[in-house]
Amino acid sequence: MNNCVIHNTTILVVHEIYGINKHIKDICDSLNKLGFTVVCPNLLGNSENYCYKDENKAYKNFVHEIGFELATNKIITLAKELRTKCVNLYILGFSVGATIAWLGSKYDGLFDGVIGFYGSRIRDYLEVSPKCETLLIFPTKEKSFDPEIVITELNTKEKIQIIKVEGSHGFTDQSTSNYDQYATEYCFQKMCDFIMKQNNNFSETGGIK
Repeated sequence: MNNCVIHNTTILVVHEIYGINKHIKDICDSLNKLGFTVVCPNLLGNSENYCYKDENKAYKNFVHEIGFELATNKIITLAKELRTKCVNLYILGFSVGATIAWLGSKYDGLFDGVIGFYGSRIRDYLEVSPKCETLLIFPTKEKSFDPEIVITELNTKEKIQIIKVEGSHGFTDQSTSNYDQYATEYCFQKMCDFIMKQNNNFSETGGIK
């Protein structure tokens, strides 16, 4: 995304099960430098961030104490508030955050675009039909499911663009062994292109297309 600077656009970033850790902070900083206004709520409340070695504990906390329904409701409430203040609003999620972003795509007129990186639990919500343009990014390797099966199902829907890259879950996170610099830079540029295209459509039509 080094080649684009975008103003008048707010991105609502939704974190993974670990909370707002260094990875998410780095993402937000990078987006800020490109001219985006970034909002990143902490869905864990007052809980401290979880370390990667506490993956099971972090996952159980999210499933049992938060869950997709409550998390999505919180994000949608915030998005409705942001919608009244910004020209363009996008939601960007990673892992469980991507699934929450996907669930947000069904709200007509709320987001100008939805972006999700390796939202593995999207497979549990394939009944969703996006009301806005949606960019979903999947790696070729996932531990719990075959991404190709999910991609095939998603390709039957409208308003969805899918990018599949060689790699594993979490490939954008420099703190993990799954980090892939090339795939990250490629996908982030595609994300930037996606946002610019939607913003242009908005400007040309005088509203959400």
